[in-house]
Amino acid sequence: MQEQALLNHLKRLERAGGSHLAVQVHLSKLITFQRLPECFDVVRTMLARESKKVDASLFGLFNNDLFVVCPRDAQTNVEGALARVSHVLGIDPFFVNGGEATPDFCSYFDFDSQFAVLIERVESLIQARSERDRLARTSGKAAGDGKPLDLSNLATLEKSIAQADLSAMTSRQAICEVGDDGRPAPLFYELFTSIGALRETLMPDQNFFSDRWLFQYLTTKLDQRMLAWLTKNDDATLKHSFSLNINISSVLSQRFLDFDALLDKTRRNTIVIELQKMDVFADIARYLFAREFLLDRGYRVCLDGLTALSLPFVERQKLGFDLIKLHWTPQLRQQIEGKDSERLREAIAASNPRRIIMMRCESDDALELGHEHGISLFQGHFLDHLLAEKITREEAAERLSAALARHRRTAMPQQSAVSS
Repeated sequence: MQEQALLNHLKRLERAGGSHLAVQVHLSKLITFQRLPECFDVVRTMLARESKKVDASLFGLFNNDLFVVCPRDAQTNVEGALARVSHVLGIDPFFVNGGEATPDFCSYFDFDSQFAVLIERVESLIQARSERDRLARTSGKAAGDGKPLDLSNLATLEKSIAQADLSAMTSRQAICEVGDDGRPAPLFYELFTSIGALRETLMPDQNFFSDRWLFQYLTTKLDQRMLAWLTKNDDATLKHSFSLNINISSVLSQRFLDFDALLDKTRRNTIVIELQKMDVFADIARYLFAREFLLDRGYRVCLDGLTALSLPFVERQKLGFDLIKLHWTPQLRQQIEGKDSERLREAIAASNPRRIIMMRCESDDALELGHEHGISLFQGHFLDHLLAEKITREEAAERLSAALARHRRTAMPQQSAVSS
């Protein structure tokens, strides 16, 4: 783990004495380049070459940030390399304010005066890395691991799905309204098949995401099994409002018609059908037909998978969607409030913020940002945490602050021992 290796390296240098400097390069703050991992490889190579020249050490962190640790007399060389990196990445929206953004791109730590702050920063990164790894373990193997999915193992997987009990692999996640009191109120629950659980159970050595179109075909088979399960299931939670994230081809299938025949108009009015944007725009005529069918039968329709880049190109009302889902990321605030973000803010207003569900919310900032722009519907792990603990977002923030304070108090005596 590079984060732990960095911490060990820093403590060894401190014990050995000498004048050193550490620089954290915040590649995680970039917006466009977060989607282009090959660019990070180029930046690492640029800094690695310079590091070798000046006896510096380079560490690549889990969040794409880099740490350069070098002797004090190599600072000029390192700053020159970082200036070249900033120039190469200059087209990223993060640098929209030119030179004003450069200080935020790099954090400098002097060993003589800021070693305690540096250690605290690295320990917080270790904790964040451990939490991410824990979540990855609980949700199955990483999506990119395993053998590529091909036609032969897809056929085997399809047979396994037809015989599998999906009840253990079916997850529910609440879509909540969060008012001014900060307390989430579930409005309905999204039902979906956990791909991680499915993979672990049926084919743990396969990478289901290796081919986009084979995965799309796989999801249609999962839709059919989900609809069959719903048709036969008498789970009390299904008597309340819920949403289904399914393909358009599944909406137009006989299995969906069988499911629809079991429901009355009142029941259909409580069900939201979520459609992926790729599925919608791949065949707009087919979508328009499916939309008319769903609206005629009384369902509500939601467009899933929108990002800050795609939202300005979508006109919710003209397309006939009752709701749309906007993917929250840590960079979303800067995208909404940055210098060139007027188009995105206009798109949020035109879509009606009360019709937007901010999804994949991982922190309180998602809720705060949503409220600032009129959004009150949220979904994600942070909401799951609030519901499980029966607390408000303000109480969650207080607990986090208290935990960080305890962490700092326990870390300081250790730091004093190291310094001595």
